[in-house]
Amino acid sequence: MDRPNERSSHTKPTLLGGGVVFFISVLCYFLFSHFNYPWFVLAIAMLAVVCYVDDLHPLPSILRMVVQFAATLLVLFQFQVFDLAVWKIVVVMILAVGTINIYNFMDGINGMLAAYSLVVLATLTYVNVCVSPFVDQDLITFAMVALLVFGFFNFRRKAFCFSGDVGSVVMGAFVLFLLGRLVQTTPTGKVELSYLVFIGVYLADGGLTVLKRMLRGENILLPHREHLYETLCNDCKIPHLYVSSGYAIAQLLINALYFVFADHTLYAVCVAVILLFSYSAFFFYIKHYLQPKGE
Repeated sequence: MDRPNERSSHTKPTLLGGGVVFFISVLCYFLFSHFNYPWFVLAIAMLAVVCYVDDLHPLPSILRMVVQFAATLLVLFQFQVFDLAVWKIVVVMILAVGTINIYNFMDGINGMLAAYSLVVLATLTYVNVCVSPFVDQDLITFAMVALLVFGFFNFRRKAFCFSGDVGSVVMGAFVLFLLGRLVQTTPTGKVELSYLVFIGVYLADGGLTVLKRMLRGENILLPHREHLYETLCNDCKIPHLYVSSGYAIAQLLINALYFVFADHTLYAVCVAVILLFSYSAFFFYIKHYLQPKGE
């Protein structure tokens, strides 16, 4: 049970751990596919077990971090990329763990994880089916069904349950695995980082908030309410589902336009710049809009 505190965006105790359905979907796929992607599934299992325990009884942050790095290492085994230089592998692992945690940080209001992740997986389904196959589509389909089930209970004004870390961390790792497969199987043979725009809205809010707190010398692992989506809900009093839908629609628009522009790298750079300025402008406006006159 998740009980509200001063950092929460909800006001009533709510069942926690509903995101375990994401791990169950991966496990079901693993069994039905005759044990496809074993290292990846093992990584997801590690994350799910530790995060579920952490949802029940908080674990030391260092333990959670070690497990996340170990899980990332298992995914790299699945990708078979150990011919890379050691420093490149280390950089990839650090960026991967950082991205997983950003995905986790962004799960703080009703409907956000379900709506946003459905947009991302729908985009990757389009790429996989219509552009360039990079993964067994059944894996994505199982996860989308799990998201729909979870969304039925969470995408509500008064949610019946929250995903917990077992949901947000596992879904973050799942999305990152798909993006990694997509990069690895790019027909051109080059590392196509422009695919990161598929989670650009999350990266902007989560990443820039982390950067802001680091520059202030704060512990980025401690809970807070400084993300833009939290400010919109808690300070501007915009309903959770409006904000969640807005984030999902913004990401859907970005992803749709990706397939319109021929130069994907240039498009990704433009999106990054626009998100950076939009994030800064929103916070500047909100800070001055909410600040009492005379201060």
